[in-house]
Amino acid sequence: MEQDIILSDNFGAAEPKAAPKVIVFACRWCALIGADAAGKNKVQLPPQFRIIPVECASRVEADAIIRAFSAGIDGVAVMGCHLGGCRYNNANHRSAKRLELLRPLLDTVGIDSRRMLTSFGTAHEYHQYADVIRKFYHRLEGLPPISAWARSFTKTSLKE
Repeated sequence: MEQDIILSDNFGAAEPKAAPKVIVFACRWCALIGADAAGKNKVQLPPQFRIIPVECASRVEADAIIRAFSAGIDGVAVMGCHLGGCRYNNANHRSAKRLELLRPLLDTVGIDSRRMLTSFGTAHEYHQYADVIRKFYHRLEGLPPISAWARSFTKTSLKE
């Protein structure tokens, strides 16, 4: 007596990994100019990036970054002017310090701090902006999706 064998394409295989979703907080005086020029010059970039223009990188608070991760965003980039070249009394110096203080917190709660990019002054030219974005995207591709963190965080919270 022969048994029917049902073969499935997905049997024993992991789900295909979704492309990382990324938010870029872009200073309108530097990174946003680079992003705009990259678009005008038809530079190929991953389509999973969403740009949020901000007046200055210093306007991006830590809670906005944490809320993005908790909403399922895989990576957050904060891109501003050159340190020392800020139009707002070197506000980006304070921003750089504040965001560096956020890194240990992200690692502590289980969000890999490599998911956050801070870049100051490397994005005014479109080719520099594209290089920074591509490198960040490739870094995120090597990390598990943020949904894995959310599932583990939820399971841990429910046990307590």
